[in-house]
Amino acid sequence: MHAKFSKSGFLAVGFLAACLLAGAVPVAAAAAGGEGDRPVPPNHGFLFDKDAYAIPSSQVETFGSQTVSKLSLRLYGGYNHMLAGDVNEGSDYYFELVEAYIAEGSGTATGGYKPLHGGYAFGADLVYQLTPSFGIGIGAGFVRSSAKSLGTFADEETVDLLAETNLSAVPIRLGLFLDFPLSGKLALTANAGAAYYLGLKFTGMQGVEFSATEWMRMSLEASERSGADIGFHGGLGLEYKLSPKLGLFVEGVGRYAKLKNFETVTGTQEYSDGSSDTTAGKLYLLIGNTKGFEISMFEISETEPTPDPGTTVREPKFDLSGFSLQAGIRIRL
Repeated sequence: MHAKFSKSGFLAVGFLAACLLAGAVPVAAAAAGGEGDRPVPPNHGFLFDKDAYAIPSSQVETFGSQTVSKLSLRLYGGYNHMLAGDVNEGSDYYFELVEAYIAEGSGTATGGYKPLHGGYAFGADLVYQLTPSFGIGIGAGFVRSSAKSLGTFADEETVDLLAETNLSAVPIRLGLFLDFPLSGKLALTANAGAAYYLGLKFTGMQGVEFSATEWMRMSLEASERSGADIGFHGGLGLEYKLSPKLGLFVEGVGRYAKLKNFETVTGTQEYSDGSSDTTAGKLYLLIGNTKGFEISMFEISETEPTPDPGTTVREPKFDLSGFSLQAGIRIRL
C-alpha cells in the first residue's frame, strides 16, 4: 500500500511526496520486524488466481511458515506378487502325479505347472495431513493374480495337462503416511497400516485332454466368506514434486494377509461326452506321499474327509501375502 500511495503522491506533489516516502520506509521496516502482523510471503501456487487472497481455502492451513494442503489423493497401480502357497499345493495335482510316473521310468513330459504368483494391483488413498510430514488415510484397492499351466505327458498315449488359477480381493485400508524431505522436490515416503479384505474370490480349473474330442475338466469357484479377513501392510518409496499440487511417486509395499478357508465352494466336473456333475461343500487340502513324491490335491466335502494312511487332511489358507511394486500420482487438494 505504501508503494501505491507514494507513486500517486509523486505524480501529484513531487518533492513533498518523496520526503513523506522517505519517512515511511523506516516505519514499514520496523513493522515488518516487530511482533505484530507480518507480511505474507508470496505463494507461487496462486500466481494466476486473482481470487486466491480474497477467499481462503478450507483445505489449506499453515504449519509454521509453510503452507501445506491438508488433503491429498494418491492414485497408483503396478505389479502384484502373492505367495498363495496352499492354492498352488492343491492346483498342481496332475503335474505332481506325472512327476511321480516319470520318476518310476514311465513316459516323458514337457511343460509343467506354473505357480500362481504374479498379477496386478491398483487403488486410491485419501490422506489427511496432521502435520506437513505426518498424515492418516483411508483407501481402497484391488489385487489380483492368475496363472495358466500347460504340460504334456507322453507314454503309451499323449495326454495334455491343464490348470488355471485366479485369486483376487478388494482391500479397504487404514494407514499412517510419513514424508521425509530429501531436497526441495524429492521426499522419502513411508506408510503402514491394516486392511480389511472384501470380496475374496478364488477360481480354479484342472483338466486332462486325451485328444481334441476326449477330455475331462474339474472347476471350482469360492467366494462365500464369514468372519473378518484382516491383513497388514507397509511401504517405502520416493516422491518427486512436479508442482506444489502434484507429485509423482514410486514405492514398494509388503503385505501380510493369510486368510482362512471359504465357508462354501462349488465344484463342477465336465466331460467331453456332455455329462457333468456339481457338488458343494467345504474345501480341503489332502497331502500324501507316493514313493518319495509329495502329491497334493483339493477335495470338496460336506464333512472333513477321513485320510488314508500316510495322508494328511487340513483346510487350506488363502495367502495374499506378498509385495507390490507400484507407481502413481499424488494430488494435493
